[in-house]
Amino acid sequence: MARSYLGSAGLGLGLVFLVGVWWAPSLSLAAPRVPTHVACVGDSITYGYGASNQATKSYPANLQTLFGSSVQVKNFGHNGATLLSAPYGDLPYEDQPEYSAATSFVSGVAANSVVDVIILLGTNDSKNFNWSPSGKPKNDQQFLSDYRAMVEHFSALPSKPRIFLALPLSTGNNPCCSIDGTVIHDEVLPLIKQLAAEKSLPTIDLNTPSTGHPEYFSDGVHPTDNAYALVAKWVHDGLLVDSGAGGAGGAGGTGGTGGSGGNEGVAGSGAGSGGSSDGTAGLGSGGSAGSSSAGGGSGSAAGAGPSSGGTNAAGAAATAGTRSSAAGAAVGGGSPAGSGQPDSAGCAMSKSRLGLHYPAVFGLVGLGWLLSLRRRARC
Repeated sequence: MARSYLGSAGLGLGLVFLVGVWWAPSLSLAAPRVPTHVACVGDSITYGYGASNQATKSYPANLQTLFGSSVQVKNFGHNGATLLSAPYGDLPYEDQPEYSAATSFVSGVAANSVVDVIILLGTNDSKNFNWSPSGKPKNDQQFLSDYRAMVEHFSALPSKPRIFLALPLSTGNNPCCSIDGTVIHDEVLPLIKQLAAEKSLPTIDLNTPSTGHPEYFSDGVHPTDNAYALVAKWVHDGLLVDSGAGGAGGAGGTGGTGGSGGNEGVAGSGAGSGGSSDGTAGLGSGGSAGSSSAGGGSGSAAGAGPSSGGTNAAGAAATAGTRSSAAGAAVGGGSPAGSGQPDSAGCAMSKSRLGLHYPAVFGLVGLGWLLSLRRRARC
């Protein structure tokens, strides 16, 4: 009887042990979602205006280098383009050949491709004659409507791309081209975040890490070569998200103190807790890990990594409002190092490694107990 009992117990505990050993590593080593095709939609900042070599120094060119040959990155930027449609914007993106080219690129990918579309528009919309034309209503709600239409256009394509809404960069000193940095920060960004919450879309915050850094801009608006490399780094890390919707990402590090319940992350020094009211990533340079929470609903979650985080952390597809929460890896970035190169990014597992190995530990304990019983039976 004792031998029969021990045999049954051994079989059960052996199965538990094997399941634990297999299950735990498979969860803890889950890889981030990596695209196969990336369409960079935008204005002159996407095109690479002001770079020493537009073909090699624009942010999409740098992004291609970061991803390598396994990912196809295409630049669909058009200088001076607005998101506002005609007659509200002076140069609507939807009327430019790059819009049609981006549509064809996203539609023509092979089956099972993982496609991302990054929309970086809104800078030229901040011009006074576009945003607040004399004698006419402000075009803020038209901007929201036109942005929604563009998102729906790309979302409806057969490849079912993931749409990322990039928050436009800040401006440096004396911005050129009639660009208004205050309008971008106070009016354009909230509308983009509102649309992200409405459509459950991830955002990539390029405004926070570029705020307070006039050295990033050659003319107060267009990035320098080094800053274009930083933009590519921030976008690269923002695209490496988990396949499901999640909450806010990691916290800590220089740059990216986050507001809880209302303010997006603001670049600064010291350890910062990340996340805005909608879970937008607050990007900064690397630092120690910490926890963060995002306001604006139930989409808060602890995270870890070298910078304050929210949406688009490598390991969590954090989105806004009441969407489900998930721990995530944080995004690196911030000011260039002494050489002018981007800071390194960090990554955190989506769950505690120790916690995920509990089944394996349980199996080992059970195996030890079984061996102990066998020794007693022999005695």
